[in-house]
Amino acid sequence: MIPQGNSILDSAAGLLGFALTLYMWIVIIRAIISWVNPSPYNPFVQFLAKLTDPPLVYIRRHLPFWVGGIDFSPVVLILVLIFLNDFLVLSLKAIARDASISILLPIFFSSIINLVRTVLMIYMILIIARAVLSWISPDPSNPIVGFIYGVTEPVLGRIRRVLPLLIGGFDLTPIVVIAGIYLIMRVLDQLMFAVRGML
Repeated sequence: MIPQGNSILDSAAGLLGFALTLYMWIVIIRAIISWVNPSPYNPFVQFLAKLTDPPLVYIRRHLPFWVGGIDFSPVVLILVLIFLNDFLVLSLKAIARDASISILLPIFFSSIINLVRTVLMIYMILIIARAVLSWISPDPSNPIVGFIYGVTEPVLGRIRRVLPLLIGGFDLTPIVVIAGIYLIMRVLDQLMFAVRGML
């Protein structure tokens, strides 16, 4: 029979995970809605603002992160929530199983690795989207197009200056970036395997 204290911790871990996931989706919805310039007097918009403004304002004040005129504070907040969801929930569940406090360090490292893998995966998707967009000549004034170009051009531009990979009118730079991300993720997989051996 599981001790009551451990059962409570396990339930708390589940509730915390649900709350963090729910709040993350609220931040995502707020970020998406902000792209269409909604009315600030709309009750739903005001509700989202009240829930998300405190951490977003804090991030903008202490970590101003703008790329191509785009505010990345929601992205930073989402990544923080992903990390907390992973680290705190796993830590509480481990403590609920009467694990040693020393297990928190490998859980921390595994959460960091998962976060980096998530960022790399998202960035690879953006690189692929950028490559597809380059084939169809999209409207540069479109906010989504501007976002994708603003995020990917700093990396692609640097690689083009070092390795001009224009063959037959096709820019192969995205392929180089995707290959590099893939290699980094393979290294992270090996690190994760080593960390899980400590759990």
